[in-house]
Amino acid sequence: MNSSIITTAQAAKILGVSPRTAQLWTESGVIPSWKTPGGHRRMFEADVLAILHHGEQLVVAPRRVLVLAPVGRHASWSQALATLEVAQVTLVEEPVAAAVALGATVPDVLIVEADNLHALPENFLTTLRHIALLSRLQIIIANPPGGDSGTAALAAPGPFQVIQLAPSSDQLAAQLASLTRLKPLRPLPLPAELRNAPFPILPNEAARLLAVHRSGLLDSASEEALDSLTRIAALSLAAPVALITVLSEDRQWFKANSGLDMTEAPRSWAFCNYTVLQSGIQQFPDLAADPRFADNPAVRDAPHFRFYAGAPVTDDHGYPLGSLCVIDTRPRELDATQTEILSRLARLATAEINRRTPRRNAK
Repeated sequence: MNSSIITTAQAAKILGVSPRTAQLWTESGVIPSWKTPGGHRRMFEADVLAILHHGEQLVVAPRRVLVLAPVGRHASWSQALATLEVAQVTLVEEPVAAAVALGATVPDVLIVEADNLHALPENFLTTLRHIALLSRLQIIIANPPGGDSGTAALAAPGPFQVIQLAPSSDQLAAQLASLTRLKPLRPLPLPAELRNAPFPILPNEAARLLAVHRSGLLDSASEEALDSLTRIAALSLAAPVALITVLSEDRQWFKANSGLDMTEAPRSWAFCNYTVLQSGIQQFPDLAADPRFADNPAVRDAPHFRFYAGAPVTDDHGYPLGSLCVIDTRPRELDATQTEILSRLARLATAEINRRTPRRNAK
């Protein structure tokens, strides 16, 4: 997470409240925080900046969730979490992948589904309790019916909360809401431009759009660091076009652009509409042969695009703002090395954007 660590007193100054109020908010979980070995509260500046006051109503940034579960169960978890106020969901199958994800971001909730926790690496869960940066992490053990949770093996103190998996996603979402700080999604009104969109949108698209406008990226000046990333992407992946895009209600605006003689396009043209739906690389090897894009003006007419690959670029709370993508005029597909290059460049773009975002929000 790319954000400064601050004290409760500093949080109070940022929010314009008394230190006592800030202390109450941290202790109740309104402001995500953790305790140092000396017992002092610490928090991320970005989490504090994400809290807004509207009269007496307090709005808190949605949470990040990491799910370690068999791949066949990922769809069920995704469906359940889509009904809760969650900004980012990462689904992994292997403990090693979970450890990498925990190192890359600081989720608020870790969900572990396993028939037998003894099958996990020794001390995997208990070790997390000794990492100060993860002290605010809630761990939920999801125990399948008839499974052996193995919770007796958890030698370190909790919180390790165990739930019996519910038969439906609705019940599972309710269970999570009762045990965690994840709350049921309160849908915002969808902009009129998107009510009959010819492309798929996220369940929390209205919240994503708020994040886009909050970022200050739309129509902002060019930035050499981001321009350089698109040039590197184009050169390293042998692509004539590389872009960092931002998706608003009705357009796809190009924050950084290498090889394309335009600054924006209608959102209905955007291949990135599909990229922001998931967390990994999205590839379309032959756009002309894909019924979703065959009639797209950029495919049907000049410049006759044929290939697209992109990865989401997110804000500091996990909302996908757009993507870093490469486009070609011939059908092709990225190999494993090229896919990793694109993924790493997208993470660099995300880090560079988030490095600036707290300063924007603080104004």
